Amino acid sequence: MKRRKKVKYPILLAVLVLALTSQFCIAQIPQSVKDEIKTRTDNGVYPSTALGVWEEGKETYFIYGYRNIERQEKADRNTLYEIGSITKTYTGLLLARYTAEEKLALDYPADTLLPDSIRLRDGMGNAIRLGQLATHTSGLPRLPDNLLPSSLDNPYQDYTRKDLFYFLKHYKPKNIGQRYLYSNLGAGLLGELLAISQEADYAQLLQKEILAPLQLKHTYIEVPKQQSTKLATGYMGRQSVSHWDFDALAGAGALKTNITELLAYGKSYLDPENPLKKAAEISIKPHYTDKNKRKYGLGWHFLEGLAWHNGGTGGFRSFIGINPEKNRVVAIMVNSGSNPADDIGLYLSDPDKHKLPVTPEIVDIAPEELQNYAGSYQNNSLGLHLRLTAKNNALYASLPGQQEQRIYYCGDHNFFYKTALARLMFEADENDTIVGLTLYQNGQEVLLIKD
Repeated sequence: MKRRKKVKYPILLAVLVLALTSQFCIAQIPQSVKDEIKTRTDNGVYPSTALGVWEEGKETYFIYGYRNIERQEKADRNTLYEIGSITKTYTGLLLARYTAEEKLALDYPADTLLPDSIRLRDGMGNAIRLGQLATHTSGLPRLPDNLLPSSLDNPYQDYTRKDLFYFLKHYKPKNIGQRYLYSNLGAGLLGELLAISQEADYAQLLQKEILAPLQLKHTYIEVPKQQSTKLATGYMGRQSVSHWDFDALAGAGALKTNITELLAYGKSYLDPENPLKKAAEISIKPHYTDKNKRKYGLGWHFLEGLAWHNGGTGGFRSFIGINPEKNRVVAIMVNSGSNPADDIGLYLSDPDKHKLPVTPEIVDIAPEELQNYAGSYQNNSLGLHLRLTAKNNALYASLPGQQEQRIYYCGDHNFFYKTALARLMFEADENDTIVGLTLYQNGQEVLLIKD
């Protein structure tokens, strides 16, 4: 298969390098970022976007779109979004607080806080440590195998502490501390263990030890009834979906907050007057380095000096980045479960090292040329089948069981989706006959061969 030359047109997820210098001040959100958010929102990629940036004592916000499409309710700075796995950094900070106060320690064996019948130790007697739960090095799987939700729309709501203990009692740990393996189970277990250590539940503990000291008055696990009208509706594509509720695994992803409080949370890590300063310092420093030199803190990931985490639930995506070198914090939330905004967050966190992706311009193409791309494309190893149909002077893509979507030409055998952060780069042989394509979406590349 002959690979086409590198595309020269702007495309989603890998495009347009803006001329920036290390002195570039991002505190005033660039118009180019606002324009891209507007384009994505107007195209249906996001129902709404809430963006906040803080730098050198100045903060600014950009809110665009609808928290509820059907009722045409506009999002604002008070709109609440689910932040999913960013919750793990709050759980890590809670562990760091008890470590700083010497109530617990990062090397404290996890099973000493569990019933005597549960032993989280491998065949050599090595114990899973609290710190390993926070750095995803405990060896625990991503999810427990007895997580059998009654509804896939709200998968964690029925999973109780009893279910968790049953799984742990029958689980034999391995590879403890040997490698990074992202685990919602591990983070959720850490939240439960911290609650057990203080004879409280996780929600009460987080409120007392983290949210109250940081004066985060509108960050919740369960949104109070009087605040429920501020909670955005989550969407998968254009379809509204259920909010997510948590029981035993709340420490992994249960929080909801608004953009001002997520930004304030990030700012607290750089605040010399932070009442949790010592805990923040423990939390946001590396505690594990993998074989590829990637570093991990207590719930945090690191990328070239940037501390960051993202989150996702059924109808929401979120990102937070803390750049100590530039004294900058970026937070962004969208009520789309299918399209992340990490690329915008990374760019704003450090524009010297990350590009601003820009939605492509549509390029005219003759209707008869669209037939060259029509057909069936397969990736047998993934069981992926994509059918492209040319009709009504346009090209449409569809997966089995899903509604077809129009895709738009942007030049040099490339097409993009307006309603999703995805593009198709077609491959041609020496006779310029289309023989396959590569699907680019959410940082993934999938090769499909034409039948």
